[in-house]
Amino acid sequence: MEKFIKTLSEDERVRFLFVGCLNTAVGIGVTFIVYLLFGYPLFEGAEIPPVVKFAATLSGQIVGAVHSFIWNKFFTFKARGNAGKEFLKFIVVCFVQYAANYLLTLLFSSFIPFAWLYTVLVTAICTVISYFGHKFFSFKGNDEKENEK
Repeated sequence: MEKFIKTLSEDERVRFLFVGCLNTAVGIGVTFIVYLLFGYPLFEGAEIPPVVKFAATLSGQIVGAVHSFIWNKFFTFKARGNAGKEFLKFIVVCFVQYAANYLLTLLFSSFIPFAWLYTVLVTAICTVISYFGHKFFSFKGNDEKENEK
């Protein structure tokens, strides 16, 4: 555990993946909470109306994006720039990453017969896109070496 904490504190890439795991839990959690608030059980196979699905997934995405921004700004990249400008850039990277996710899913699903396999591949590719997009665009010039000066 001590080694993990040391790696987490020293390696920006590990912090990014850690925040991604937290963000996934938060986004899914919010989505599930909205389903429950609308009265739809999670484990009974109930037919959920499209408007509820939309509200749940949109809520999860919005809360997840805000959560991700805060953690990535202050923990992952330790950015000290203008939060408003960084947030707008962050959202641009999120849209690019989501578009890449969708397009790659369409592409890979056309020749990979296993949903789990193309989902894992697309997730890995989009994680890399997201990391470099945030590192070199959203929080550009905010790396740890510059912050230490």
